[in-house]
Amino acid sequence: MKNLRFPLLFTCLLAIAQVTFAQGNKGFAVVELFTSEGCSSCPPADRLVASVMKEYTGQNVYVLAYHVDYWNRLGWKDAFSSAAWSARQNEYVIQMGLSGAYTPQVVVNGKTEFTGSDSRKLHAAINKGLETTAEGNISLHTTVQKQTVEINYTVAANTNSAKLHVALVQKMASSNVKAGENSGNVLKHVNVVRALKTVVLNGQKIGNLQMDIPGGLSIQDCSVIVFLQGNDGTIKATNGIDRL
Repeated sequence: MKNLRFPLLFTCLLAIAQVTFAQGNKGFAVVELFTSEGCSSCPPADRLVASVMKEYTGQNVYVLAYHVDYWNRLGWKDAFSSAAWSARQNEYVIQMGLSGAYTPQVVVNGKTEFTGSDSRKLHAAINKGLETTAEGNISLHTTVQKQTVEINYTVAANTNSAKLHVALVQKMASSNVKAGENSGNVLKHVNVVRALKTVVLNGQKIGNLQMDIPGGLSIQDCSVIVFLQGNDGTIKATNGIDRL
């Protein structure tokens, strides 16, 4: 469906967990899916990225599902949707010279886009990314206290014209859709982006930030994915911690 209008955990009084993870310069694929529960074309794409996560288990494949908000007008408000995710998609529309935003759309490593349910193109883009050497690496150290995650990062790469994106994702989610194009269906999702913080590095390579676990979720429900992105949209390095 196209829219050319686009206008770790210890149970105690203070729950604290620490995880450190370093990623080398191996190839990777950051798969960004723009989807919506209000779009009848989106469920196949949601299922495809879920199967891809299983297929590439243990490899540097990171899925982020952004639920856009511009289909909410069709009768069903997607509880995971955000205008911020629609705005992120629009950045790709501008960078890639597209005629408009649409769902489902997949962007791999910030430079290849196609319909999100196209299995052949998705596998080809992932395999190409895994065969390419990263332009640096990102080391992560997370500390969890109650419902807050502190993320310390070290970037070994050129950061003069780059941004570091830190995403908190909900590993699994489902919705009983009661209206709109998917009315009557139970939709399942993976790696739903619940928060995204962006750091303009300006040459800096070390830093930290905090993110809150959304209400109703536990630490075990979430993971962190970070990626370094140049001004041209190309993703240069990535890393993630699945168990906080």
